[in-house]
Amino acid sequence: VHINSYFHANPNQSYTSDFLHFQGPPTKSMLSSLAAKFSNRASASDPAAVDDDEDSEVAEEPGTDDVCGWWYWGHADSADHPPSSLQLNSMKLSLQTAPLKLSRDPAFYQDFAKYVLCPHYLDRQAEGTAPGTGCPFLGGKAFLRQPDVKKRLEEVPKRLAAGEIERKNELGYLLLSPATFPLTGSIGLGNDLETHRKQRRCIEDVLSPSKLPNRQGWQEEAALFLAECQKKRKFKVRSSVTKWWFQMLFKHVLGDALSTSDAADFTKFQMAWLQGAVLSGPNAFVEKFANFGSVTEAVWPVSKIIQAQEQWRHRIKKKLPASVPEVDRDVAAQGILEMFVFAGGLSVPLTIHCALAVLYRRDLMPSPVKITEANVDVFVYEVMRLFPAVQGFCYWEKGERQVLSLNAALRDPGVWGPDAAKFTLKDLDLYKQHFVGFANGASTSDGSFDSKACPGMQMSLDVVQGFVLATCRWQPTTTRAHVYWAPKQVPKPQGVHKKWFADFELMIQDWLDGDQTGEALLEELQPVELARLLQEIGQADNQESKLAALLGPSKDRDNASRLGACNLNTKVFYELSRKRFKELSARSASLKPDVSKPGPASRYFDLHFAGGSPVIRLPVQDSMKKMVRDSIAAKIGDVLKDKIDDNLDPMMFVDNHLHRCAAIMLCQEAFAKSEGEKPPPHSNARSDSYLPKPHATFKDITTDESQVAIARCGMGQLYLKSNTYDHLKDFGEFVCDMSVLGSFKVRPAFERLGATAVFKGETNGSWKLTAIDWKHGDKVVKPGESEWEHAKWVWRCSLITHMTAVHHLVQAHWLVANALSATWRETMRPFHPVRRLLQVITYNTTSINHNSALSLFPNGGMLHRMSPYPYEELQKVFTAAAEGWKFRTWPEEYASVDLPESVKSKLPIYQDGLEVYEVMHEFVKSYIDLYYPDDDSVTSCPDLNAYWKFPCVPQYARSLPPLSKKALIDQLTRGMFDVTGYHEFVGYVVAYTTDPAGACLQVRPGRNMCDLQELLAVNSLVAGTGTPMPMFVPSGEPGDEDWLHQLDLTSDGGFPASKFETVSKHYENMMSKLKQISKTVEQRNAPGAGRDMPCVAMDPLTFERSVSL
Repeated sequence: VHINSYFHANPNQSYTSDFLHFQGPPTKSMLSSLAAKFSNRASASDPAAVDDDEDSEVAEEPGTDDVCGWWYWGHADSADHPPSSLQLNSMKLSLQTAPLKLSRDPAFYQDFAKYVLCPHYLDRQAEGTAPGTGCPFLGGKAFLRQPDVKKRLEEVPKRLAAGEIERKNELGYLLLSPATFPLTGSIGLGNDLETHRKQRRCIEDVLSPSKLPNRQGWQEEAALFLAECQKKRKFKVRSSVTKWWFQMLFKHVLGDALSTSDAADFTKFQMAWLQGAVLSGPNAFVEKFANFGSVTEAVWPVSKIIQAQEQWRHRIKKKLPASVPEVDRDVAAQGILEMFVFAGGLSVPLTIHCALAVLYRRDLMPSPVKITEANVDVFVYEVMRLFPAVQGFCYWEKGERQVLSLNAALRDPGVWGPDAAKFTLKDLDLYKQHFVGFANGASTSDGSFDSKACPGMQMSLDVVQGFVLATCRWQPTTTRAHVYWAPKQVPKPQGVHKKWFADFELMIQDWLDGDQTGEALLEELQPVELARLLQEIGQADNQESKLAALLGPSKDRDNASRLGACNLNTKVFYELSRKRFKELSARSASLKPDVSKPGPASRYFDLHFAGGSPVIRLPVQDSMKKMVRDSIAAKIGDVLKDKIDDNLDPMMFVDNHLHRCAAIMLCQEAFAKSEGEKPPPHSNARSDSYLPKPHATFKDITTDESQVAIARCGMGQLYLKSNTYDHLKDFGEFVCDMSVLGSFKVRPAFERLGATAVFKGETNGSWKLTAIDWKHGDKVVKPGESEWEHAKWVWRCSLITHMTAVHHLVQAHWLVANALSATWRETMRPFHPVRRLLQVITYNTTSINHNSALSLFPNGGMLHRMSPYPYEELQKVFTAAAEGWKFRTWPEEYASVDLPESVKSKLPIYQDGLEVYEVMHEFVKSYIDLYYPDDDSVTSCPDLNAYWKFPCVPQYARSLPPLSKKALIDQLTRGMFDVTGYHEFVGYVVAYTTDPAGACLQVRPGRNMCDLQELLAVNSLVAGTGTPMPMFVPSGEPGDEDWLHQLDLTSDGGFPASKFETVSKHYENMMSKLKQISKTVEQRNAPGAGRDMPCVAMDPLTFERSVSL
């Protein structure tokens, strides 16, 4: 065994490498001894401790398959160690070498093992250990230090010209077979000086930077390529870029248009020539069995390689510059062909592949990623430094191979610093001064064409930089502005060194359309960062990620159902929110008039409130399926009862801006669905998500300006009033008062809710947020104070909690909608005019109210878990909501609001809502007038008298005036308004919930964003409102047909046809006026029209026909 050891020392460390060259086949014991020796040496600091024994006698019988152990190397001062066992007789090696052992050329088998299989196999054997630092050196004397490598590179042209050294038929470290280079017997790098000069002259001419695109030009070419890839929505990086690059080489270097199919053929030819140049031994075997078709298709015989060379060389020859003499054109064309196959045609796609892999791996390049024109050059240099396409430069001196390790020089800590093995962007001047990846030093400037440096260095830099810039930018389409590429899986290292990457697939992401709050923040990130976040959410093997642990892996986003870090009821509720989804067309059958006989339901779900409030009874549909489901729900409820654990794994908390962005993406990912039916045009439902579409979004919901918009155009409108608080009077004249929740106790993990925001009116009509009375902190917080952001967070959470639990769930669903739906079923004949009208606006209400009670009302239920309250306190919230409800017409509600007329008349829920209410009132009055001409006809109707008692909802009945025609019209109008426009308003919270900094139902001390479990739970509740529903102003889509026919009582009800004709006219009049109101609302929501943000909750075109969601 011959051991060459090279040392260099600096004040910080020693740097030692050993290169072993076995002069004969080694034995297993020898290899084991050497492996142990290397392991021991790895901890040695004294170079003198190395045994430089040059001749070791070995008596043991050589092994037969031990060829893989002939070459090995390692860095003694690094953390990289050789494998503890070489496992030479593995089945894998035997299978790999079996075809070659059948060859009639045993010398080739040895060469193959020596130069190709051995290092590759050793790489594989070392998997699971610390990464290595480069390809094995194959004999001779090796130089690793950057100064040594650079110095010898600079000497190469002069010494070659003087005949002191020679280059052979080599590619990097690999010796090539001369049989595949019939024209000159060698690759151009190893040709004689005269032949090399002819080829170099032509190559430098066609690669002149003045004749090629600059970085901007290559970026534009890359953008066109990526745009073409969008048509298939995905592409394999290495393979697709290789074909594209060949098209670019032929186009810009030769002025030749290479078709897509030709590029694919050239790619096959490249791989075949590469394999043949390195693995040419079994040629006779391949020739003999060439008729095996696909079995041998990937391995070309030498004759086929030579034939293809001649064809491509002939094509290139025709495109050479006219200045190339005819006598030199074959040689020159061969040089360009070899450049396409072995040089730039190989290295540029490889470098692009590695550059994109680095972009999508946070372990190599930390987040956030922002690659721009200002730093793309150093980024690409760093990629090429750690992932050099050319790893070695070899020449021969006096019969001995001299190996200049470009790879080791590019990792020399003496030049690149102690973090030389890490990916860090360094100063551009450092790269320009010390980078040797292009064999930079081996250049000449004397016009001799003896340079051995890469002639396409500038082109390579420009191309890779341009491609990276194109990838890092948005990929707009005709329908989306913020489209980007993301890997299907995080690029995985290939081989022992964990530096090279297997080919990976990029997929187009076009979901970011700005239609959810928080998405605007994502648009501020670079697309690559979004791709990283998306991968962190969806990776099955990234269990340390908080998002992966929460959502779990999924091949399709629609199957992301494993919620490992969430508690049981969050998991169940999340699954239910998705499984209850039905396309609108599936509901068509249920839209027919119900002609069942009136009477009590066979079963009820009773809501028992605390404090003596009367029981609310929810009818339950009587079917075996419902009974089984209710039984299961009851058993689950028993399991979950009193089992609320508010302790969370720290990974569930959202701690910073990047976590916030990731959580926003998680919300989109978790509720994405496979593309379904297109919902009605003005529906809030989406075909690609279980979450509804918000009417308007916040770019950043946390700003003071956003709080003003929430108060005047959002959910805060219900709580606005004049400021009558003495301790707040100096801050402004208006308050959005959520102090009522400050009196309810919370569980130990949370703060009490409750806060009052104070606003001051400006002379131009705008408002300014001036203070927040924070109940838990028992203090008034002002802008700029340390608790200001927290106070705003508490106020938003208080708003959504009160509106969801009180106005939406208890009052809109369990009181109003239940009173309407349950009572007409119990009291009215099938063809009663009022029953038919009520049936239109109570579609599916029985089912949805029962479902809401099953999941949200119980102890341990979803609302209990996602709220901060002990169950007895949540019961008090329910009671306060039920007892606080009072029947009033919408004009009466407006009159009761304590605000100046100039202020409240501009609030959208009143400005738009009063107009909607008036049109509904006109229709209902006309309808009732048609069937009931006076009070007596109303009060004498037994069905209406029974209906007016509302036995299932005593709280509703007791606040109504005595039955009269006017009272009936007002009650039906307010009912219609409540289950359409008002329900749309109080149920519209998706604009606040998809951003963890938006709003939720809990506040944890010291935190201004909800945790991931709460984010998923709240949006599971919101997703229940995302199913497409029949619209009040119908679109005519399947399942959303005109509902006028349900009011036709001509045949079954025995009424004259003239009545339905009159009803039809009133219906058309109502629809016409509602559509006009919609246009007016659109104008009021236009930018500059005076509203802080659009509010379309009272736009009639957005109304669904009931509170069924």
